[in-house]
Amino acid sequence: QVAGNSRFNIWVDFEDAALADTAVSTTLTSTVPVIVERSMWWPGGSATWHEAHASAGATTDGLAWAIADGEDDRSRNLTTYVLIANAGARQGSARIRVFFEGGGEAEVWRVLPANSRTNLDVGAEVPDAQGRRFAILVESAGSTPAPLVVERATYWDAAGEPWAAGTNAAATRLR
Repeated sequence: QVAGNSRFNIWVDFEDAALADTAVSTTLTSTVPVIVERSMWWPGGSATWHEAHASAGATTDGLAWAIADGEDDRSRNLTTYVLIANAGARQGSARIRVFFEGGGEAEVWRVLPANSRTNLDVGAEVPDAQGRRFAILVESAGSTPAPLVVERATYWDAAGEPWAAGTNAAATRLR
């Protein structure tokens, strides 16, 4: 229950010990209009947090999503992740196309278990992306495409501190 004109936090990692440090996606339903965001703070517990990011929740799923801004720079531990939620009750698959700044592209495929989130470390899984900037297209594939929600998260080191900064954004739904 959430009182009208109020804010309510769900600390996913405190809901169950199995959810701590685990990739999850969440579906929320409501009988009244609500605004939902995914927030993340780090490092450690609340006493040591000095970095955070947040993105608005998606209002619908889709079959194709675009991400305009990805980058990989292993010298700064700068890593872009593509976060793919399969919001459906059936297993699906996704075709992930990476378009490189200056030309060229690569693709990878992922099996997406039902009602799950899958993370793709672009530089680790697409070696040609290392040291480059890129855009990404995620498309649900197969004879019965799965409903997807896609987000991008990027983290990097600064002044010798791992993951000193980060950002995230919901992908743009194309269809």
